[in-house]
Amino acid sequence: MLLYRAHCAGLFRYALTITRDRLLAEDALQESFLRYFLSCREGQVIRNAKAWLYQVMHNLLLDDRKRMGFKSSVGLEAALESPDRDQDPEARLQRRELSECLSLALSPRELECVRLRVEGLCYDEIAAVLRIRPGTVGALLARALKKTQKVLRRKGGDPR
Repeated sequence: MLLYRAHCAGLFRYALTITRDRLLAEDALQESFLRYFLSCREGQVIRNAKAWLYQVMHNLLLDDRKRMGFKSSVGLEAALESPDRDQDPEARLQRRELSECLSLALSPRELECVRLRVEGLCYDEIAAVLRIRPGTVGALLARALKKTQKVLRRKGGDPR
């Protein structure tokens, strides 16, 4: 129960960045925890439950996207939206436009790294989810940061 409380909200937000379908995100969340429970029950040793859950969620949603024929990825606005955020329509539009610009500027792999980093995963956990080396995660995030700064400069933000 502690594991669920600790990671439920983050996993759900992550699912919504991949799919805008709340029901699909809820199903993937439930399936991820069910698979965790079954794996533990079968005696599988899971050293990093957080990374394991995100990897299962990632794979489930990618499989669903392939099965349903989706080729495009959801923008970052799902990660930027939260019930506590200001509901000002102009601010929401600006966030949506920024999200679309970032989604176009970043490669799919860079975007995936950013999504996972936003959810608080460390480089090793991101590497485990995406099945790449931690050094590659660092390089992808560094490139994503440079591209993000460039987008912010064009949009009149303060990229430094």
